[in-house]
Amino acid sequence: MIEGWWPTHNVNLAACLGALGMPVRTDIVFDERSGDEITTFYLGLQSLWHSLHTDQLIQQWHGGELEQADPLHPFLCGLRACHNAVMLESSLRNERHLRLAAAAGNHATIYLEGDELPSLREADELIETNDAALVAALGVIGIPLIEHAGGCFRLPRFGHAVVASNGEWTLHDAQALTQQLRDGSLERDDPQHPLVSAYNARCVHAQITTHLRSTARRVLLRKPRSIRSAFVAEDASDDMLDRVQRHFRIP
Repeated sequence: MIEGWWPTHNVNLAACLGALGMPVRTDIVFDERSGDEITTFYLGLQSLWHSLHTDQLIQQWHGGELEQADPLHPFLCGLRACHNAVMLESSLRNERHLRLAAAAGNHATIYLEGDELPSLREADELIETNDAALVAALGVIGIPLIEHAGGCFRLPRFGHAVVASNGEWTLHDAQALTQQLRDGSLERDDPQHPLVSAYNARCVHAQITTHLRSTARRVLLRKPRSIRSAFVAEDASDDMLDRVQRHFRIP
């Protein structure tokens, strides 16, 4: 463990914390003996722009206090968006139907397997997008996926009603919110809006995934029948490998 950093192997947690301003570092280790590849994310202990602390946030989340105190906390909205993204990917891969179900005391919705309400499947007003992150985020505020074809997602303009932060039941307008999200006015005027939180988490997830593809792995080398080991870069030079041999005392 790196001092001053909070480690996790969960990319969704890393994305949600990163969206809240926690610095993110990545480390990929390939174990040449077992063939396993282990990715570890190291999160800063405090947000760069909020008075949020990683350890405290995770503790409150695990204990349930976070959802009880603030069911629309940006961290929770991000986690729901990540859950929705996983369910959507599985649905598209396995051709299984999904429906939105109430979560967090009706403040949000998440995807489960099943059939969506006929009234929403047959809605007259639809919006279209090819942004999978947006679809996952809209799923947090009651807007379900109705159809996917040729890379295009179709959703009803109005979906399930959810309880807003002010305690009132709200039927979100997906068309208006998507436009406001795109032009930046939603985050400017309502930075705590659950759609902003959910979408930002998915965008950070995409950035982390892209970064991982370009990150060089460290290789864990182990001396046979010994506890000696060494980490080297995947593209280690011959000189470095010679040093490892001397470390292992291999003639």
